[in-house]
Amino acid sequence: MSNRLSRLAPRAPLSGLAACTAVLALTAGTLAASTPTVAHSAQEPAPTPVRHSADGGNFANPGMAERPLYRFWDTGGLMTEQSIKEQVRQMKESGAGGLEANQLTQVLEKAPGYDPKTMSWGTPAWTRALTELLRAGKAAGLRVDQIYTPGWSAGTQTVTPDGPGSAKEITFGRQWLDPGETFTGPVPASALPAGVTERDLQAVLAYRCVDNCAASGEAVPVLDPDSAVELTRHVANGQVSWTAPQDGRYVIVGAWMAGTGQTVALASTPSTTYLVDHFSASGFSAVKDYWESKVLTPQLRAAMKNSGGSMFFDSLELNREGEQVRSWTADFLRQFHKRRGYSLVPYLAAVGTSSPAFDFSKGVGERIREDYNQTLSDLFRDYHLKPLKTWAAGLGLTLRGQAYSSWGPTSLDPAEMATVLDIPEGEDLSFNDGFNGGYITTTGSDVWRSLSGAAAQAGKNVVSTECCALMPNAAIPRQTLLAHVNQQFSVGVNQIVWHGWADQSPGAASSWPGFSPFGSLISDVYGPQNPTFDDDKKTNDYVGRLQTVLRRGGLRNDVAIYRDDYGHNAGGANSLYFTDQSLARAGYTYGFMNDTLVTDPAARVTDGRLDASGLGYKAFVLDNTANANTNPTLDLTSARRVLSWARAGLPVIVVGDIPSRVRGNHPAQDAALQTVSRQLLATRGVRQVAEEKDVLAALRRAGVQSSATFAQPAPLVTLHRSTADTDYYYLFNSGGSTVTTDVTLKGHGKPYLYNAWTGTVTPIAEHTIAKGATTVNVKLKSGDSTLIAVTRGNSDTPRTPRTAATSTTADQVLYDSQGHLVVRDTQPGTYTTRLDGNRTAKAAIPRVPAPSPPPTGHSTRPPGRQAPAPTTQTKPPWPPSASGPTPRASSPTGSTSPAWTTSPEQRPTPPRSTSAPAGPEEPAPTST
Repeated sequence: MSNRLSRLAPRAPLSGLAACTAVLALTAGTLAASTPTVAHSAQEPAPTPVRHSADGGNFANPGMAERPLYRFWDTGGLMTEQSIKEQVRQMKESGAGGLEANQLTQVLEKAPGYDPKTMSWGTPAWTRALTELLRAGKAAGLRVDQIYTPGWSAGTQTVTPDGPGSAKEITFGRQWLDPGETFTGPVPASALPAGVTERDLQAVLAYRCVDNCAASGEAVPVLDPDSAVELTRHVANGQVSWTAPQDGRYVIVGAWMAGTGQTVALASTPSTTYLVDHFSASGFSAVKDYWESKVLTPQLRAAMKNSGGSMFFDSLELNREGEQVRSWTADFLRQFHKRRGYSLVPYLAAVGTSSPAFDFSKGVGERIREDYNQTLSDLFRDYHLKPLKTWAAGLGLTLRGQAYSSWGPTSLDPAEMATVLDIPEGEDLSFNDGFNGGYITTTGSDVWRSLSGAAAQAGKNVVSTECCALMPNAAIPRQTLLAHVNQQFSVGVNQIVWHGWADQSPGAASSWPGFSPFGSLISDVYGPQNPTFDDDKKTNDYVGRLQTVLRRGGLRNDVAIYRDDYGHNAGGANSLYFTDQSLARAGYTYGFMNDTLVTDPAARVTDGRLDASGLGYKAFVLDNTANANTNPTLDLTSARRVLSWARAGLPVIVVGDIPSRVRGNHPAQDAALQTVSRQLLATRGVRQVAEEKDVLAALRRAGVQSSATFAQPAPLVTLHRSTADTDYYYLFNSGGSTVTTDVTLKGHGKPYLYNAWTGTVTPIAEHTIAKGATTVNVKLKSGDSTLIAVTRGNSDTPRTPRTAATSTTADQVLYDSQGHLVVRDTQPGTYTTRLDGNRTAKAAIPRVPAPSPPPTGHSTRPPGRQAPAPTTQTKPPWPPSASGPTPRASSPTGSTSPAWTTSPEQRPTPPRSTSAPAGPEEPAPTST
């Protein structure tokens, strides 16, 4: 089958197809179709200069600052100056903008030439190698980030399990007593972890048991909080004596602080690296002092300052292989009293990050744990995160970090930490479906929305991801990889850090394919030893172009949803905070606000909108439905703030019963909260619905419209950013099949397609404009994405054509390089096109040339697989994943990347827009 254009913007021919044009002329106010005597090739408008980044890049050629990074698993002092320069050159050649130096010499595979005594963290050879790496990166224009301790989480060789600065926990010993029984003996204590020899008594208490009171068994004993008797002052020489009352079975609880004894095995240091206390000043000081005394030479300081990268920390794995540690610190009791307003001592037995050793009746235990976890989160923020950020700034660096746990429970709220970090980071592995994530993974979407909204409200413009640790290594189709990238971009990510590039210095490996710390288990080892290296250059260009645009202006969300809780994924549960997807499927964008964001002075309502530093929320949702990832309580100060918004005209939707108690052990505030709740429900503009699925209708009844709307519900995820002159919309198909629908986008001006695979920006010829919004037709296959701008003109866009088409009987209607309308079809004939202003025009395609043979060139594709065609599509030019759908050619308005054609009959269908110009063959599929 052949394809021909008749002029009415042009589209490059599909591989194996021919294309010609015929002119649609405008003469003296009359529309007439005419066919030129000589057919000519349609040329897409050339890429136009766009906004420049700090290092001179633009959309077509992104600057280094907008390009993705590699996590560089380096081998410390094993690296040579030559191997460093060579690998930096290769990274730049691959299209990356920088790297994260992260020493990792052994996980499942060991670097045979690595000697921890002479090459590990802080040795002269290690410092020399890091200095050379920073210098080489600077010379090449690459940003170099550095993890702040060897391995993760943070640890040093200078602390001991019993001494200050090392990780501590609270443990409990117990002695059960029958009614009237007397105990005299050592204060009850539990066994110490390996390597720990000391414990520090925090308190001794006795409680009456009301449930699960057997001396053994898995059920958590339930105690009466009002029965607490403090016995600490009766302890002498480690002994305590006490007689239980006659009213029930009692337990004596000894509460002790001890070192956890946790080590950082990945540090690969000559002496043991112990985990530091992340909740005290002494823990961070141990990290800082090691750098200052053993690592930071004048040369390294200067190289860091010149580099201007980030200090980085990985996810906070503070548990024991996923099992909770009840974290503690020497000053915890005083800090708790100061921050929560009451003494924790009578309630010590019930603390825990997840399950407690003991619980309290009347719901008191749950309240205590809320305050315990909030205090730990506050201490990490104030005594680790903020000092680390200040110290990094003094070195000329920003702070990027993953402030959450990927393995086991945590006390930290990632959104809270995102307001402090310069660059908050998450991880595809942790937020979505783990190592075995499928072709489409969206369960972590709300975690990303939470991070990106918090960062935007705090004035941060970059949200990073560690992407994409899947299984197995060297066997992840780039099709799957790009689907994961597209998904994360759609929920606020705009910096990719690839996992990862393994150091190939001499001695790192003894055989092909070179060193890989994760062996063959976890993807992916990037670099020239990987058969995908040539293809990865195109992927990095694609990512860089999207990141260039997705950092412009500010994030805009239609709806804010309340969520204040610690952690991001409760025990492997589905991570969605708002589980009903009808909002997203209707085009609404939404984010999440915790107490810090709700009470932020910038969170004011103006003209019916919650500005929140420019996010522009149009409504607030207080969701109280059951969800393992959300806490169904409400802080009193936050409740009063929400009431003030409602009274100022912001629509508020309450889902389910409004919270009846405050968070934490402050029962005296419950009555005040209930009063505020009644006032809120009585306020005009506040609506209460039973379930999440009812929110969409409630918003519409309140007159709250989304900035993007779909002609029918669709599994498209929308991201909206705006600048002074442009509204940008990024759309991702999260469904399992192709979506074709009209999409209406609010904004002033005309629509333009940003093709991230080619770097071109072209006007979309077929569209309608009404009431401050533009409607285009979008067709996206599963995992695909597209980027559309609505603007009166910006530095990206070519000259805006005056005439637009609203429909055509041809396959497509486009603009050519002079801004003239052109129709495109695979069959000869006469085609009618309706123009704006209710005008029509006809154009004829008298003949279609014979098919041209597909281009030839290098190929490692399996026998029988068809060559990729250089059409405009969001699928990359590699084979689809085994679990993903078979790609087919589709229309360019739903397009930002190349695709391949699976059969001649699967030709593009309307909507119609521009495509990439004819050019060299796309990279052939690579067999992995």
